[in-house]
Amino acid sequence: MTTLSEYDSVRLVWTDLNGVARGITVPGEEAANALDEGVGFANGVAELTLEPGLLDDPHYGAEGGDMMAVPDADSTVPIEWADDTAAVFTSLSNVDGSPFDLCARGALENVLDELESEGYRALAGVETEFSLLSPDGDGGWVPYNDRCSYDLDAIDMSSELISAWRSAMETAGYNVLGVHQESQPGQYEVNIEYDDALTTADGITFFRHMAKSITRDHGHKASMMPRPHSGEDANGLHFHLSLWDLDESENQFASETGNMQFPAGKHPAGDSGISDEGRYFIGGLLEHMKALTAICAPTVNSYKRLIPGIWAPVNIAWGPDNRSTVLRIPPELGPATRIEHRVPDSSCNPYLGMAASLAAGLDGIRREIDPGEPTMKNAYEEEYERLPRTLWSALDHLEDDDVLAEMLGASLIESFVKLKRDEFNRSMDHVSAWERDEYLDEF
Repeated sequence: MTTLSEYDSVRLVWTDLNGVARGITVPGEEAANALDEGVGFANGVAELTLEPGLLDDPHYGAEGGDMMAVPDADSTVPIEWADDTAAVFTSLSNVDGSPFDLCARGALENVLDELESEGYRALAGVETEFSLLSPDGDGGWVPYNDRCSYDLDAIDMSSELISAWRSAMETAGYNVLGVHQESQPGQYEVNIEYDDALTTADGITFFRHMAKSITRDHGHKASMMPRPHSGEDANGLHFHLSLWDLDESENQFASETGNMQFPAGKHPAGDSGISDEGRYFIGGLLEHMKALTAICAPTVNSYKRLIPGIWAPVNIAWGPDNRSTVLRIPPELGPATRIEHRVPDSSCNPYLGMAASLAAGLDGIRREIDPGEPTMKNAYEEEYERLPRTLWSALDHLEDDDVLAEMLGASLIESFVKLKRDEFNRSMDHVSAWERDEYLDEF
């Protein structure tokens, strides 16, 4: 097994509450020495706004002291685009070794511990969508191409970049299942094979860092902004979630009975369906969906994605192979049975999004929440409760959700809400071109 000291440089990686990757580069020997106690940072950095800046009334101010980034040696991955360099993911603690209450990775670890106490191991795969942009010559950025869904010319045009992305991910130990052009110009999707939920969340963080770095080296930009262009579809980060027994030998969502119907068939065919635990997990997600939206769609721009007509979820419903719902059951059943959570977007902090989703599902299992019947129809045209229309509204629901506060930590939820309300308030101080076009000459 490779040790940290074998690398010339090691990047200690953690995320702030927004999900922005932060950290420090240290010599390999120093990283190895940090395994027990970690490396110190001012704890207020965990609450940085996206400007970036500090809140007026942060949880941790200048007087707050340090937090320690403690490397998880098992998460070490080589960085292919930097010579003799590795990344290691870290969880944050206080100086005395107690857990740091604003650590997103720590929140996910806590939820996974809760699941394991109930006999479950959480596995997750992801669909990562992002926008590939090129310089327009005037200091701006435009879509990399003018192609659309699954266009093979788009694959040829970007083959050098795709090869570099895939090689870097696979060198780091993540299996890339496929890369394709998504529905809009310059929009790409990379699918990463499922793994345990913590490894998958680390992998999303690594992917973002990798894609931005390699794409920048090629003279372009990879952006995880949810909806960078008007009139076009937006970037999701769909979670594919399943619960297994502790030795990962049996999918607890799988059922040989139930005969769930799918619009274009299922595999395996026959009387297969989804287990009671899977149904209760769905019930928990639906029960907490409005609060989950604040964490899974965490920016002002996120709500430009959650609208009808662009294949993004709007109504709180679930269905078999149904992309008009917030939760889709893919048609691969048996050991592949899983729940696709379609609300998370490309700006979601993967640790918090995964932690909140799993916490909601576990609450559904514990309380045996009935999700109701799935829909085979277009959920956009049916009468279901709607997702919050704005970040502010979603934050109201998150503040009222005692289960998520208990599972993720009340202080973390309080700081997240404060951070995001500040973001919303700053957005209200800016007037858009659309508003001027709509109102300037009419009133």
